[in-house]
Amino acid sequence: MSAGERGIEQSFGRAACVLDALVQARGQGLRFTDLMHQTGFSKATLHRLLAGLVTYGFVDLEQPGARYFLGFRLGAWVSAAHNRHGLAERAAPIVRRLSDAVQETAYLSVRAGDMAVCLVLQEGRAAIRALPLSPGDRSALGVGSASAAILGAMTDEEEIDEILATPAHIAYCARRKVSQEHIRRHIARVRKQGYALVDDLNPDMTGLGVPIFDHEGKAVAALSVATIHTRTRDPGSREAILREAREAASMLESLFRQWMVGGSGPVG
Repeated sequence: MSAGERGIEQSFGRAACVLDALVQARGQGLRFTDLMHQTGFSKATLHRLLAGLVTYGFVDLEQPGARYFLGFRLGAWVSAAHNRHGLAERAAPIVRRLSDAVQETAYLSVRAGDMAVCLVLQEGRAAIRALPLSPGDRSALGVGSASAAILGAMTDEEEIDEILATPAHIAYCARRKVSQEHIRRHIARVRKQGYALVDDLNPDMTGLGVPIFDHEGKAVAALSVATIHTRTRDPGSREAILREAREAASMLESLFRQWMVGGSGPVG
């Protein structure tokens, strides 16, 4: 890779950090000082990035208040990407069936580089409901049950190290106050158990995640269920949820493989 190519990669990574921060604050926006704090970028670097993002419509600056928001240009891109090649539409019945079977909220997340993107959400019918993600939301790989299931299923240690070192990943973890030790602990748990069990991010909820593999055996997505702690602490209840999740994941693997053979290719 040439010096120029490295510069382009760095610029895209930094721009992604800014956009990720604005996604988390999409309702109220962020001031310049807020963005400096969340991204860790210098004043000059952030000014340069924001000037370019505003110029091309990816970020809007609203006055008064001098707050930055995601730009409307991104809306068309999100709409096009959300149901990429009909995948979300075709996967939704499988996710709905899982949610109905366990009576909990279920999610399908797909890998996108160093992030996992929520593609499908089916709200559960349980009395206590958990909706930590909405379709289109991004989570750093390793943070949350679905993204932990994807990262833990990866076998290339060098690739994992590179993911954890990307600017967007570091910035996301800093915002969520998640350490690399936390992520490494869940990687080890996935490799030992074959699934992710994340019960230390939300004081009330536990997430169970199972990876979904492509035809080459690479983790490209994950199916997750959010439930209350007591259900997963009971071995029988936990195994019942996992049994349903694994069955749904198997069906989704067949769907993903058909989708990839059709020429769409993996998301990540």
